[in-house]
Amino acid sequence: MRKKHVVFTLTLIIITALTLCAFSACNGGPRDDAGVPTFPPGGSDSPNGSPSSSVGNENGIKENPVIDTATQNDLYFSVDAHTAEYTQLKDMILNGTGYDAYASHVKIDQMLNYFKYDYSTPQEDELLALNASLFDCPYNTEKKLLRVGLKSQQVYMEDVKNNIVLLLDVSGSMSGASKIDLMKEAMMKMVDNLNQDDVISIVTYSNKTKVVIDGLTMGENAKEIKRQIGDLRADGGTNGEGGIQKAYEVAKNHFIEDGNNRVILATDGDFNIGISDVGELKEFISSKKDDGIYLTCIGLGNDYGYATSTMEALSKSGNGYWGYIHNMGDAEKLLVEDLASTIITIAKDVKAKIAFNSDVVKNFRLLGYENNIISSIDYEDKTTDAGEIGTDFTLSLCFEIELGADVDLSQELNIAEVNIRYKDAKANTEDPSSELKLPITSDCYTLEMSQDDSFVSSVVEFALIALNSQYKANANIDNVIERLQGLGLSDKYKAEFVQVVTTYKNLMSNVNR
Repeated sequence: MRKKHVVFTLTLIIITALTLCAFSACNGGPRDDAGVPTFPPGGSDSPNGSPSSSVGNENGIKENPVIDTATQNDLYFSVDAHTAEYTQLKDMILNGTGYDAYASHVKIDQMLNYFKYDYSTPQEDELLALNASLFDCPYNTEKKLLRVGLKSQQVYMEDVKNNIVLLLDVSGSMSGASKIDLMKEAMMKMVDNLNQDDVISIVTYSNKTKVVIDGLTMGENAKEIKRQIGDLRADGGTNGEGGIQKAYEVAKNHFIEDGNNRVILATDGDFNIGISDVGELKEFISSKKDDGIYLTCIGLGNDYGYATSTMEALSKSGNGYWGYIHNMGDAEKLLVEDLASTIITIAKDVKAKIAFNSDVVKNFRLLGYENNIISSIDYEDKTTDAGEIGTDFTLSLCFEIELGADVDLSQELNIAEVNIRYKDAKANTEDPSSELKLPITSDCYTLEMSQDDSFVSSVVEFALIALNSQYKANANIDNVIERLQGLGLSDKYKAEFVQVVTTYKNLMSNVNR
């Protein structure tokens, strides 16, 4: 039966490809102004238009609107540090698969937050630090790009006592090298980088929930922990509810005061037994974060239809982080190099406010965080549940802005003010938030982009091209590649991004041949 399914699928792919080629031949392989074939087709005829609310482009992708400061000069949104969507996007492109679904995985904030930047570090009494720069937008001469850099305080793994529950999906859908085998290898990699006195538990779920390891200390039990991980097999249904309930129960039994208490969920998709409604799952997980137990969600495998909305919703409800693993390179980054950032939350309920000077700024648009917009009331309310940031994380909050016709940036001007509110990860719901303020003045403007600014602008420009955004203006993939190649990037993940963009160009050129 499986062979028949594979043959049918391959036949369908071939027929689809031939149809696309025939369409291309009849239409001369149409290309947009970005130098990329128009697939998926569409996009607004007015790339600089100003819709009054968030709208979807012809791919059905939601984009933040341009906001006229004469009617609204401020914006409030929750800030988090998820990266899963970019990991999926880059792996799809580099593996030459799913080209018709690229746009659905373009989340500008997650693309930007995947990379590290040379941003200023927090003062000793602060958990976060802010900096900003303003520069000419390389794809739209009418705009400037405002980049607000946010960096969290660094906490070292060896300075933290960890109580970790690995909640591992061993249902039948996890069979295969790209899922359960990858998960086992990734989890063993992570275990190798934990502290000797960390407490580890393993809970598995399929039709049934099982506590495989219950609160063993790493140092004396490392071999047994890795042996149990290696012995896992995939079979049965997916009782995610039972697994989550048991994992939190085990985590509470081994709770470490003033430590890092966390459930790490690794799965390939939706739950189909027990609570499967996202709202109910969110409510359950949200109730547990008040116990000081946070959640990290890790998606894995080749199924790019993976339940991203479910995992993102659960990680946000659990004051946690959402990442993705497609191969061991992804695992190395997420669970070895960035392990502390992945499992140690340093700041929670992180909210941003930006207020523009309407005498200077004509309009503005937030790039990314489309699902994170909140009200001014939510911003002021200390009990509002907002985003979380792990330790030693760098984030980039980016805005396209258009200045007034007579604005002269050589003069001293107040352009905007950025406010960030947050709490310590161990604070209670009723505790007050701390607040950072950063004035954006004409002193932030630079004619020559820094390497960070140039890279950030390249990520944004590529994202707009991949989205076929109505706001892409003169975005051009060749310009992106040229700008990136001129940076002399030594960071291997930024260098990989150059490969992603180049591969994307070649793939999309071949689609309409």
